[in-house]
Amino acid sequence: TPHLMKTKVSTSVLALGLFLMSCSKDYFELDRPPQNPWNTVSEFERAAVGAYASLFSGDKWNIPWVNWALVKTSMGDDVDWVSNGEWGYWRKTKEFNIYTDKNILLLYRSIAVANLALEFAATDNGNPFPGENDDQAKENVKRVIGELHFIRGYAYYYLQTTFGRAYVPGGNNADKGIPMPTKYARSLDEAKNPKIGTTQEVYDLIVSDLQKAKELLPEKYLDGIHHPSYQVRANRFAASAMLMRAYLQRGEYDKAIGESNYIINENKGAYDLSEDPIAAFSKSDVSRGKEVIFYVPYYDNTLATPHHLSVLNSTYENKQCNWSETRMAAGTMKRLGWMENPQTDTAFTVVAKRDKRFRQLMTVRYPQNKRRADQPFDNRTEIKDITTVWPNKFYRGTGYFNTNVPLIRLAEVYLTRAVLRFRAGDQAGAAADLNAVRSRAWDTTVGGPYQPVTAGSLTEDMIHNERVIELFNESDRIDYLRGLKLPIPKGERGPG
Repeated sequence: TPHLMKTKVSTSVLALGLFLMSCSKDYFELDRPPQNPWNTVSEFERAAVGAYASLFSGDKWNIPWVNWALVKTSMGDDVDWVSNGEWGYWRKTKEFNIYTDKNILLLYRSIAVANLALEFAATDNGNPFPGENDDQAKENVKRVIGELHFIRGYAYYYLQTTFGRAYVPGGNNADKGIPMPTKYARSLDEAKNPKIGTTQEVYDLIVSDLQKAKELLPEKYLDGIHHPSYQVRANRFAASAMLMRAYLQRGEYDKAIGESNYIINENKGAYDLSEDPIAAFSKSDVSRGKEVIFYVPYYDNTLATPHHLSVLNSTYENKQCNWSETRMAAGTMKRLGWMENPQTDTAFTVVAKRDKRFRQLMTVRYPQNKRRADQPFDNRTEIKDITTVWPNKFYRGTGYFNTNVPLIRLAEVYLTRAVLRFRAGDQAGAAADLNAVRSRAWDTTVGGPYQPVTAGSLTEDMIHNERVIELFNESDRIDYLRGLKLPIPKGERGPG
């Protein structure tokens, strides 16, 4: 909301200022000591605003979550890259450093903002505003602290799963990986010499932060009690979903099932799969699709700078985008039963045509030499004569760049529970979860009455494939495979 990001710069700038002011007096002679940045509960709201802004806003390559989405999506075996040299890409397609190096700085910036505010919240025995002791003030302080833990846990999750090692269940996980500051650096020496966390320590911090967030956050926005911008920020279910992801990475599958049970069974109707798949991706206002648990509110003009999800999307400003790079791999199309051979075929099977996700959230470019006059094609040499499938999930609302982007959806929760139930021997429960997602996407006008999967016919590969379709180009694939401790295939990428 406008309330959310009009003050987004203040906290980041303030954090830098506090660091500079805390340096040796040899550098600075202050006429006045620095003042507490948050003197009221209302001002403390800015701590959360700044933390969210640091993680989810920016311009082009300066948006942390967009950068990690590009990296993780590009690593998946379900996609194939376009790397046509004659087109003249303005970035090197197969080198990640243009955004991974920058993302380290951006993610630790978000952590620094959260650390500073969490340290402040711990002052005066955890009561930083003793003059404001009514129930509403206490509720809002508790909520903001929960949001800060959520942001820090979220940032560390993406640092660890991008730059750290995978977690080995039953292993000692003692290898040192990424810096793990939990306090704001108040000197140059502190900033240059942070603790380097082991895989175990970083994952323990992620889980601890997300557990604390789940404990402190409310289940929903309450008008008249919470700040107006809180309606688009993380609640208890978002924290639970991130815990589910963390437990999946640690191989703690029973705990991951527990979080999915909470989200599915205890949300009191706030989230369901009653809408078409496109509904989650077409909101250009404060509203959300019924399945969306957490989203980036790009309807807010202060957030909606041109962000480079166009690299992962077939359209840009409502036009075909020819710098899109991650199309569906030919092997994936064949595995899903959508097309036998994209090198020669142009017709899709009924399996694809009856799937609303294929029809609503993907688009096809046909061979230049075989297409009908009304069918789009791609003029890049390496793909101009083959059938290609592209994601078309982003910029789908009336506001284009002002379209919100879902980061956590209920379909993911169902599919996580499905595969973990299957592995635990609960085939009936797994089939029910798979059917919940699959039936929502079934177009009866094309495929006839829905054909449910039974416990006896269900296989693990069915669940894997359903997830490929559901979360295609949403930076899920590599984390999913790592979480299940499955091999990460090379896909179409030659030596891999």
